[in-house]
Amino acid sequence: MLFFLIWGWKVRFKTLSTGVFFCPRCGGDRPYELRLAKRWFHLYYIPLIPAKELGRQVKCGVCNTSFTEAALARPTSGQLSSLLIDAARGVVVHVLRAGSTESPVARQAAVAEIVRAGLPNYADADLTADLGVVPGDLSQLLGTLGQQLADTGKEALVGGAARVALADGPLTDLERQVLVSTGASIGMTATHTAGVISLAEQSARA
Repeated sequence: MLFFLIWGWKVRFKTLSTGVFFCPRCGGDRPYELRLAKRWFHLYYIPLIPAKELGRQVKCGVCNTSFTEAALARPTSGQLSSLLIDAARGVVVHVLRAGSTESPVARQAAVAEIVRAGLPNYADADLTADLGVVPGDLSQLLGTLGQQLADTGKEALVGGAARVALADGPLTDLERQVLVSTGASIGMTATHTAGVISLAEQSARA
């Protein structure tokens, strides 16, 4: 009588959490599972003894691709949109503070830029509220955003702020300083930022 002993090692996964992340392969927001991989000793295909943890991985619920846990550090499209809106509101407030917070044309331009950034119901009253609460240091917000934005997104942010600053006349030194600082905070070179500002000035003079 033959007797076969079937044993070996098998990797099993335990789901630690679920959520939504930006899948690098799908190129969009997708459901995910954060899973812990562990090697088990099995006998007759029955896992009996846990042997070793192999680490965590993020599995996309759509394409089934697995990534390192670092994939969760990237904001989703929704989170990125919120970051961009917050940055636009903050930079516009800084530009107005550097110029004139009471100029009607500058305020109108500021509201238009925030609407363009993704807040269709934003109004002058909201701008007044923002002027009272936006902090003086946006470097952390802008730095986080700059890691995710393509060059076109960075140009749009600086260009929009420049249009607000130029709405009531040529740039003041303080307004230009805000624009330059914004560009640096989101990872633009000084030359790149200067080029975006120059295009906005040319458009304002046309």
